[in-house]
Amino acid sequence: MWEETWKNHLKKILDNGYMVEKNTAKGNFKELIAHQFTLDNPRDRLIIDNKRSMNIFQCIGQFLWITQGNFSVADIAYYQPAARKYSSDGITMIGAYGLRLFGIHHLNQMNYLLEVLGEDPTKRKAVASVYLPQFDQHNKKNEEVPCTLNLQYLVRDKKVHAVTYMRSQDAYNILPYDLFIFTMLQEYVTAYLGGQYNVELGEYHHFSGSFHTYERDEDAIRKVIANPAKCTPMGKMPPDDVYLELGRINDFEMVLRNAVSFHTKKEIFLDLDVYEKALEGYADHPYWKQIGIILLCYGAWKVKNLGDYERFMNKLTPVYHHHVKQFLITHPIIP
Repeated sequence: MWEETWKNHLKKILDNGYMVEKNTAKGNFKELIAHQFTLDNPRDRLIIDNKRSMNIFQCIGQFLWITQGNFSVADIAYYQPAARKYSSDGITMIGAYGLRLFGIHHLNQMNYLLEVLGEDPTKRKAVASVYLPQFDQHNKKNEEVPCTLNLQYLVRDKKVHAVTYMRSQDAYNILPYDLFIFTMLQEYVTAYLGGQYNVELGEYHHFSGSFHTYERDEDAIRKVIANPAKCTPMGKMPPDDVYLELGRINDFEMVLRNAVSFHTKKEIFLDLDVYEKALEGYADHPYWKQIGIILLCYGAWKVKNLGDYERFMNKLTPVYHHHVKQFLITHPIIP
C-alpha cells in the first residue's frame, strides 16, 4: 500500500541518507541519490496518517488547476495560500505544470501523448517534459524551476504504466501531493484510452535524482513512521467521455471559486444551495459529483458556513469524508 511504501522510504532516508549541509532557510537535508519506488495500485494515493494528514482540498484543487492549463497565482492560492511566495511577479507561476502539460499549441503535451497512444498503444513516445530549458535556464537565480523532469506512459499487457522522473523530491512535505497529482494524471490517461483499447490502470514508477528530507522535519518524520499504515484507495475514474467530464468539472470549479472569492472579499452571504443544484448540470457520474461536493465543502469553509460544510461532508464516500473531517479538525471554522 502507498502509505506503507512512503513510510518505508522515509525510513531509508533517515537510516541511509547522506547529510548535505546547506546554509539556507530550509537548512540541512539527508539525501538518497537516484532513488526509485513502484506502486502496484495507483488509486491508493491518499495518506491517512493524522500526524501528516493531507489537505484533500489542495489535492483536488491543484489537480484541476493543472488540467485547466492554469498558471494564475490567485487561482491556486485559493487552495494553497503559500503558493504566492513562489511567484516571481505575484501574478503568474512560470513553473506551473498546467502551462507546460495542458497549455496551448506545442505546450499541450498531454493531448499530444494521448494522440500518440491512441494511434499506436505500443509507442514509446508518450512523453511530456515538465522541465523546459526555454523557461528554466534563462536565469540561474530563478526559483520557479519545476522539480519534475518528465512524465512517460507505456501501455503493456492492457495496462497503462506511468514513469515519473524528478530532479528533486522532498519526500516528506511534497511527495504525498506529487504522488496524488501524478497518479491522477496516469488514471486520466488510462480512462481516456479505456474506451478505445479496454486498458486498465497499471503500475506507477517514481524516479528521483535527489530523494531527500530536511533535518528540521526529522522528529515529525519519526512520529509518522511509528504509526501503522492504512490503505484507502479512491474509486475508479470512469472512462466514459473523460475528456468532457473533466472539462465540465473544471468549469464548475472555476464558477464556484470565482463566486466564493468574490463573496469572501465583499463579506456578503453566498447561497451554496444554488451551486449544489448547479453541480447536477456539470457532473453526471458519481465519481465527478464527489469531486464537486469536495469543492462545495471547501467553498463552505472559505465562507465560514459550518452547517453547509457538515451537510456536504456527509454526502461524501468514507475515504473523502475522513479527509474533509480531518481538515475541519485542524482548520476549524471560526465565525
